[in-house]
Amino acid sequence: MKKKSKIVLILILILAVLCAVAVALLAGYHKIYMFVEEKGLFCDTVDVDIVQDIESERISLESVLSDERFTVNQSLMLVNTIYMLPQDFKAEVSEYKDTTVFMNDCIMSAYEELSRAVLEKTGNKLYVSSSVRDREEQQALYMEDPLTATVPGASEHETGLSLDVYVSRFSGDGFLRSKSGRFVNSHCWEYGFIIRYPSYGEEYTGIRYEPWHVRYVGHPHSDIIYNNHLTLEQYISSLEPGVFYKTGEYIITRQEAVESMLTVPSGCESYVISPDNTGYYIVTGKLAK
Repeated sequence: MKKKSKIVLILILILAVLCAVAVALLAGYHKIYMFVEEKGLFCDTVDVDIVQDIESERISLESVLSDERFTVNQSLMLVNTIYMLPQDFKAEVSEYKDTTVFMNDCIMSAYEELSRAVLEKTGNKLYVSSSVRDREEQQALYMEDPLTATVPGASEHETGLSLDVYVSRFSGDGFLRSKSGRFVNSHCWEYGFIIRYPSYGEEYTGIRYEPWHVRYVGHPHSDIIYNNHLTLEQYISSLEPGVFYKTGEYIITRQEAVESMLTVPSGCESYVISPDNTGYYIVTGKLAK
């Protein structure tokens, strides 16, 4: 009897170990699958070329406000504990479709396209749990949970450029368990958004992976960031001031405003100009067809 009991006990232990291994493998597979999908290993990388001989012109920051070719927004502001928002910063926000959700004006149409795509591709409606916060709200969150919340002035939510999104029954870390969460993480770049704190970027962002936190940067920046597996910190620092870069139909340059004058590429049909919160402006010109 003792021998049989030992055999039964051994079999139970082996079965328990096998079950634990199976659970670990399944969890690991999910994580690996999401990592591969998120890093875009099935996408072609974006070619970004330095343009040596390009015609440019000097314009005043004041004049672009009355020139219909130019859009000035806040889309490429880098916000973190190193590059904090000025005390007098004002986010350019409006209410999204009578929803009581306020977001930066420049992300409105892109978010509409993303949320429509989520519904069409996954059958779930995309919701926003947190969008813009003023400094006082950020201060309250930080005082309540300083380990999770960012210090006031260092949160992207103060710009209205970032959204915490979810679908019914799936939010936070659980967002990835939904088809919608996986779609957002793999395809939001197609709509001008990035996962601001990707799984591979904590070394640069200082913040753990947040699959629910999307940030608008616009095209072609979202394409470049996603397809080259960059964080926003890496991307902006890679744009050498004064240099012109070409990708597809876009010319990108990071310029310093000297005496309120800015250098922009000539011959573009439209331009987007955004301060980057590091002392420069990023100019994105779309070439005329």
